[in-house]
Amino acid sequence: MTVGDSPTRIARIALRDVGPFRDVSLELPPGSDPTRADVYLLTGQNGTGKSTILYALAAAIQCGHSGLGGEKPLPMHQHSIARRFRTPTATIAIDMGRFRRVVAWKRLDGVPRESITDPIGGSDLRRYLIPGDLAYYGNEHDVHRYDEAVKAVDVERPLSWAAFAYAGKRSIQRGTIEAIVEPRTPPFENSLSFDQSTDSGLLAYWIASQQFKHLKARMAGDEIRAARFQRSITDIARIVGELVDDPTFEFDTGTVDDNDVRVRYRGEKVDLDLLPDGLKSIVSWIADLLMRLDRTPWVDDLPVLERPFLLLLDEIDIHLHPAWQRKVLPVVQRMFPNAQIIASTHSPFVVASATDAHIISLAMKGAEAVVESVVPGHLGISYSAVLRSIFGIDSEFDVDTEAKFDEFRAARDRLLRGESTDRAPVDELARQLSERSEEVAQLIGYELRQLDRLLAQRATG
Repeated sequence: MTVGDSPTRIARIALRDVGPFRDVSLELPPGSDPTRADVYLLTGQNGTGKSTILYALAAAIQCGHSGLGGEKPLPMHQHSIARRFRTPTATIAIDMGRFRRVVAWKRLDGVPRESITDPIGGSDLRRYLIPGDLAYYGNEHDVHRYDEAVKAVDVERPLSWAAFAYAGKRSIQRGTIEAIVEPRTPPFENSLSFDQSTDSGLLAYWIASQQFKHLKARMAGDEIRAARFQRSITDIARIVGELVDDPTFEFDTGTVDDNDVRVRYRGEKVDLDLLPDGLKSIVSWIADLLMRLDRTPWVDDLPVLERPFLLLLDEIDIHLHPAWQRKVLPVVQRMFPNAQIIASTHSPFVVASATDAHIISLAMKGAEAVVESVVPGHLGISYSAVLRSIFGIDSEFDVDTEAKFDEFRAARDRLLRGESTDRAPVDELARQLSERSEEVAQLIGYELRQLDRLLAQRATG
């Protein structure tokens, strides 16, 4: 989107007959802290539609027009979300304030256009089907006709907003460099594809090229340009280093024998493909994101880290140790204060770390998914409280130990109600539980003391 016409954030998304959703509208309230990115965490059991929401957002931004997210238009029938459309009138709509986009895919012939309505406003979709409007309708037969009817925006023109998406399975390969050349791939190629967003080879060539341009600028005495080229690499290293508690983390390009891109991690020079899985996961999307932001033709000279953009992350906690799960959101929020981040997670550590964020809980109601709640994130909440309130897990131990506790309490209650006079089963279950851990033994000891007091009171009463 060109200057003067740029949306800055998604205010609402509505889905009708998409994935597990029948008819749902999800509002995304703005954050209150201007120094942090707006964050929305999608939580819920598998199958409740977390990934569907992310893929639907990417489809609504990507389909129909080039320019809204920077990427070239993709026909709806080629987008992965199309496989999740369940009826001929399935529809996605996003509201961006002054801008509205409606995406529909008429899967069956004979469905009148009038039957496709805007799930946000409920109005006839035909009012959006005018050249130049931010709306899209089509199927695999007429999609190209509508693409021609809608005025396309040249992706080479400067942008003031962009969108990027990364899948849960993220990795990075060895940074082999045959020759130092400037990458020719457009900065938005596959930027909303999730699975194909990251390209290790392209990233390695870009890093090597930036370092080479840095050296050339210094040799020419242009310290300002040299600093800009170097900053694009050091920003990545700084963010990753803070996440993994290694302030010396940096990229290393070239040796006596090759030009390959490596990293210095914990004081050692390491090939990219030999990094721990969690670190590869972090480097892959953060480095790719910074590379795309740096290569984007922007409308002004605002620093890259201060750019407004949308970031979609499927499973933000993938491969990360809990120590890193606790840090990933706070670090990214601070580094990109004007971004809007929508991510799915199964981690109580991620949820508990969210400040100035909104936690969106999804659940199944019968055969369809619903938005159960949208609540602000708060610091200072314990992980056990997050497990209970957000993830619906009341248990504090493994499934087998919890089942054994249930047996113990049932036997204890029978004894207290007078349904049994045999205490042996209670003591045997207490013994089995106490052998599991010191923590369990302390809890069982407390339960037995309570039982002794209650039985003594009943005997004297």
